[in-house]
Amino acid sequence: MAQKILLADDELNFGYAMCEFLKMNGYEVTFVNDGKSALEQYHLIRPDLLLFDVNMPEIDGFELAKIIRATDKNIPIIFITSISDDSSVVNGFEIGCTDYLKKPFGLRELLIRVQKSLLVSATKSDLYTLGTVTYTPEERSLYMQDGSTTVLSMNENKLLEVLCKNFNQTCKNPDIFSYVWEDKDVDPKRALEALTVYIN
Repeated sequence: MAQKILLADDELNFGYAMCEFLKMNGYEVTFVNDGKSALEQYHLIRPDLLLFDVNMPEIDGFELAKIIRATDKNIPIIFITSISDDSSVVNGFEIGCTDYLKKPFGLRELLIRVQKSLLVSATKSDLYTLGTVTYTPEERSLYMQDGSTTVLSMNENKLLEVLCKNFNQTCKNPDIFSYVWEDKDVDPKRALEALTVYIN
């Protein structure tokens, strides 16, 4: 399955050029030209990487990244901008960007930066903060504030993972069932009863 990229840039001509170039290189790209639309698409498509211009209408790139970083610490964010003064670059990295690409740049350079950011992201384990609890799906573990650890069963882990991945979104029962049991034909009534046991 192609990796998904969300591209937000109010320079339409260059934005379309980047979009088509990335598509030619095997990525699934959604292109928007303002920060509000970018935030909506982020929640809708759950991309693997974000490419944000800084100067955008509605919500600027820095503010948009702050909003996303509040709930998603891992998704790669690359700023693509003509704002290249030192304080802005520092601000971008302090917000949590993965890379900062100064305009003008070539499309080949963009591709290399995207590939590198996705590769680095793939080597990191997902980490979620749930109140005072830290959750790592790869280790199937909940780390409590007092230092204790709870290891989850396989199905408990899959249930919590799918809920975390769809934070602030509605998870439909069939999607949860197929993710937890990896079987789209699972009996809904039995699956719901089993999920109730895990939640309790």
